[in-house]
Amino acid sequence: MNIDESILKKGLKNGDTEVFKYLFIRHSPGLIRYGSTITKDSEVARELAQDLFLELWEKRTSLQVKGSFKPYLYTSMYHKALNWLRAKKIREIYENNPVEISNWFASPVNFGLLDPLKLEIIEQQIRILPEQCREVFTRAVILDEKQSEIAAGLGLNIKTVENHLSRARKILREKLKKIR
Repeated sequence: MNIDESILKKGLKNGDTEVFKYLFIRHSPGLIRYGSTITKDSEVARELAQDLFLELWEKRTSLQVKGSFKPYLYTSMYHKALNWLRAKKIREIYENNPVEISNWFASPVNFGLLDPLKLEIIEQQIRILPEQCREVFTRAVILDEKQSEIAAGLGLNIKTVENHLSRARKILREKLKKIR
């Protein structure tokens, strides 16, 4: 059963729960499978799909879907899965390399005793860095790329990469100085 996309968009925007239910039933199984191929974890993919639909409902009045819902939803799942992978990589680095991370903080931190809630705060602060700073920081610290590789990959001058990395570390030190 195919329903006209404009009817779906209008119904969702107006808060029609039947339209939302239709979108969920129609697309969630495929989104979960797709998310599983990226995260390699079907339970995580299920949670990401649920988050995606929750956000879809919460943002329904301001949502701007160009074209049909399917590409929009799959693109959203792709980004959610990549963000989850980045966060996972960040957690692994924090847990396995406390020396490098402790340099970001104003006071000494024992990362062996750092609880998951504090790790979540750190991840959140990384996510809200300015876009270019976050990208450079993630590639340098999380993915362990060389600054020259980052510069080439992003089409930036190496000095610009150094500045973004320095700025990201400065912001994180300031925002996270209260974590003990």
